[in-house]
Amino acid sequence: MCIHLSVKLMGKITQNVLTEEMLPIARMNGEDFEKMKVSVDGYNAEIFISENYGSDKIVIIFNEIHPHWGEVFTTKYFFFETPGEMSWGHNGEVMKILVI
Repeated sequence: MCIHLSVKLMGKITQNVLTEEMLPIARMNGEDFEKMKVSVDGYNAEIFISENYGSDKIVIIFNEIHPHWGEVFTTKYFFFETPGEMSWGHNGEVMKILVI
C-alpha cells in the first residue's frame, strides 16, 4: 500500500512529500519488503530503513551515480522534522525527498 501525503508548505500545496512513517523497513529476520521509489534533491532513488540492533539506519540507493553520494547513501543519524525534508548527520544537512 502506498500512501501519499499532501501538505501545505509556505502557502502552496506540495504533494508526495516523504515522512518517516511512510518508509519501508528491511527487517533483520529477512522478511520481504519493497523499497520506495523517491526523488532525493532531484535524483531518482530507492529508499528504506535497515533494521539493526540498537540503531536503525536509512538507506538510499540512487538509480544513477549521484555527484556527491555516489551509488548509496546511509546514515543512522536522520529525522524528518518537516515532511519532505530529511535532516541527517550532526551538521544540519537536509535532503528534500519526494515519493515518485
